[in-house]
Formats: sequence, C-alpha cells, structure tokens
Amino acid sequence: MRHVSLQEVNFAKLYILSDNSVLASSKNVLGEHGFSILITSDRGEVLFDTGQTGEVLINNLRVMKRGEISSVVLSHGHYDHTGGLLSFVRRRANRCEIYAHPMVFYRRFKRIRGEIKEIGMPFPRADLEDAGAVFRLSKEAQVINQWLVTTGTIERSNDFEKPESEFYIEMDGRLEADPFLDDQAVAFDVKGKGTVIVTGCAHSGVVNTIEYIKRMLGRDEIYAVIGGFHLNDASKEKLEKTVDALKATNPKMLVPCHCTGRDAVYLLKERFGGAVMYGDAGLALEL
Repeated sequence: MRHVSLQEVNFAKLYILSDNSVLASSKNVLGEHGFSILITSDRGEVLFDTGQTGEVLINNLRVMKRGEISSVVLSHGHYDHTGGLLSFVRRRANRCEIYAHPMVFYRRFKRIRGEIKEIGMPFPRADLEDAGAVFRLSKEAQVINQWLVTTGTIERSNDFEKPESEFYIEMDGRLEADPFLDDQAVAFDVKGKGTVIVTGCAHSGVVNTIEYIKRMLGRDEIYAVIGGFHLNDASKEKLEKTVDALKATNPKMLVPCHCTGRDAVYLLKERFGGAVMYGDAGLALEL
C-alpha cells in the first residue's frame, strides 16, 4: 500500500441517485435494488456506481438537477452497481473516464434459492468504449483530480469479515468462490471535519475498508461512512463485532444504504443514535 495525499475540500454535497428505498418526501424520484451516489465538492464531481438501470439513474439525475459529470468510479462488477453505466455514457456529448479494478469485467454469479444466476456487468467493455467510455483500470489506489481517491484492492485485516459463500466468479473458464478483489471504496477529506468514506457494497468488509483507508491516508479522524455495508445476511456475531469496531472508529455520521439490511440498520440506530441517517434515493447530504 502506498501513502496517498489528498487536497482537502471546503465543502461536499452527496446525492443518492439509486437505492432500494426512496426518500418519503421526494417527488418523482425512482428506486430500485441498486446503488449510485453523486459526490460533489468545490473541487469537482464524481459519480460512484450507476445503480441497476439507466432509467432510474438518468431520471434521478434530472429530478435532482445535476448536469454533466465526466468521472465515474465503479465499486465492483455486479449488475446493481454497473447496470446504468451504458445509458449514462451514451447520453454524454464528451468522453467519460471510468475508474475501476481490472476484475470488474469478470463474469459473476450468485447462488439464489439453489440456482446459480449470473449477476455481473450486463454489457461488454467494447460497447461502453464504443459509446465513449475511457477506462482507467488499476488494482492500486487512483487519485482523481487531487481530491478523491479510490482504494483499489482492500486488504483484509480482521477475522470476522469474510466474503459470503453464495457468490462466485469465473476464473479460467470455471466458477470459484468470489474473493471480491475488485471491491473498492472512495474517500476524500473535508476541511475541519475529517475523512469521508463511500462504499458500494463493502464486500471486503466495512471495517476492513475503514482501517485500510485510515492507513492509506495516514489519518484517524473518520467523519462519515456512507453506502452499502453488506450486513443484510450477517450473523449476530458479525453484526456485534462490526458495530463494536465502528464504535471504536467513532464516526460523526453513518448513512447505511442498499445492502446493509434492516436488522443492521436498526442496530446501528440503537447504538449510534442521531449519528445514523437512513440512506434513500433522493437524499442529499451536505457536509
């Protein structure tokens, strides 16, 4: 791991564009099983994930009055995080830079009620490039416009956040347990507050992700963790250990989204109180 230095932003505003639920007070916002969030600051804008469909992503960008975006980060290669990408790229007049891990295009599968179903990115790389996508692929951290960093492959540093056994990846023509080496998050620093971490599904583990970013940036002050925590099927033991580790990190804001799961969200709300805000499509967060 290399140490990364970032330029602080003076302010940031994040717009949840795709999530499993919709903010009750929103108007004309659509929801779906998926995740997408637009991260804006005084130094630029980055779209993190694109949800399951272009219909939801494009609609919600319009409803939330967001314009041209030229940088996209993909957290991993599942359909519910990449499915809106082709529609997004096609609607742009100029090229679009896509930051991702090289394994994002591998075929992915999940065992659902005893049946193996394909759940990877729903279109080939060539179609995206024909539409104007320019891929920046790396297993290592990538800094975007000096203020936001992707993690690249996240090191696993604890014994309770293990990849779920129902996910598979195609390697050399055969299916293997998916280690989610392409799972990545993004982070940036807000002046006077600390580091903000945004996760897609946190298949690497939300605690592993936080600890990795702390080491990468050389900073301990975590202001906010926003995104999917992938605790929807977690055991009671894993939930308790995750919450205890988050308590030790002491974030000022937690916004669980998408795949976090109701039981986990309720437990987080119980332990962290007002620091927890429910993540819904249509929610705008000012930091």
